[in-house]
Amino acid sequence: MIFASDLDRTLIYSERFLPGYIGKVEAVEQGKYISFMTEKSVELITGLFTQLIFVPCTTRTIEQYRRIRFFNRQYIPKFAVVSNGGNIIVDGVVHEGYRNNIAQKLSDNCLAGSQLLKEFEELASGEWSGRLVSADGLFYYCIIDRAKAPLEQIDAFADWALDQNWEVSLQGRKLYLVPRLVNKWSAVEKIKELTGEQVVFAAGDSLLDLSMIENANQAIYPAHGELYERFGKSLLNSRGQSVAATAVAGLAAAEQILLEAARFKEYGWNDKKAINNN
Repeated sequence: MIFASDLDRTLIYSERFLPGYIGKVEAVEQGKYISFMTEKSVELITGLFTQLIFVPCTTRTIEQYRRIRFFNRQYIPKFAVVSNGGNIIVDGVVHEGYRNNIAQKLSDNCLAGSQLLKEFEELASGEWSGRLVSADGLFYYCIIDRAKAPLEQIDAFADWALDQNWEVSLQGRKLYLVPRLVNKWSAVEKIKELTGEQVVFAAGDSLLDLSMIENANQAIYPAHGELYERFGKSLLNSRGQSVAATAVAGLAAAEQILLEAARFKEYGWNDKKAINNN
């Protein structure tokens, strides 16, 4: 079984989430940026490494992912999905065949990034948006001031971008502009092909995780973030089945996600006991 999970705000959390959690935590990323997991989450995920194929699926760039020492020094997954699905790391090395295939698809099917940026620049203002950063040459993001940002205009831009095969996602203070063909589920499908595994349990908090949540055999999302804000306590996947949010928000949500992954592995995806066991 493959357990494909987003990282930030799903399994690992920044310092600003710590006040809402009363248990012990462990730093899993150090330096300028620090991220944490609860000690219970560390214990749970360590146990899962021997039971299934854990695949971190992150919007982080290759460099940003490698800053997380927990997944690069302590427990190293064979596969990792980075760049929001634009790259797959296999045994520490970027899979060039997959990356080249993505590049060709973008060229054939999506509006060129330079043209999208030209449209965005007409909307953007130094009053609320920072400099746009290219992420591994695949998508863009910038830091914004949500209080000053023209959210309705951003929504209208997102609708236009969707027609150009791009998605716009606002996660906390980060605004992402991502080609629709650069998505985590496409990368997970490639990993299914490489491993021969067909059953997938997925987790994630943002609209950039929706492709995984909708297409996995079963999934869960935390009771915070874009998915929870849009869908509330449950959503329907691509097969019309209900996918539930966790019962709790914040760092404790990661613990429930990991427990559900373990139950899913134990009971099998046709058994309702695997999901919403509480």
